[in-house]
Amino acid sequence: MTYMSSWAGLSLAACTVQQVYRNDVYLQNTCGVPLELTLANDSNYDDQPRSFTLAPNERSSVANYQSFGEDVLGQISDQYSLMLKSLAATKTIDAQTLRKALARIEKTEERGVRSWTVDNGAFCP
Repeated sequence: MTYMSSWAGLSLAACTVQQVYRNDVYLQNTCGVPLELTLANDSNYDDQPRSFTLAPNERSSVANYQSFGEDVLGQISDQYSLMLKSLAATKTIDAQTLRKALARIEKTEERGVRSWTVDNGAFCP
């Protein structure tokens, strides 16, 4: 929506409403075992670290961002950290690794929500 004002014969746009998107990155646990996930710097609107358990075949968000059109690759903080722990091993995913993985994944988009799902086992510890 644009509001116009006129002064001395000129029209000026006073306000433009931009589409706000939500960019969500999901991890599908294809590792076959429960995983303990610990996340830091995974959002641009909620910066609280979080931890949770992801059961086999379960899917959960591992990054989420509000966007005015920016692609998710440019929104991932350089301090992003995802630690995945199973009974046998631990693996940490940094920002660069996440960006590389997402560059190969096709996004889905529905009503202002864009999402990517890592579901190929590449993040298994």
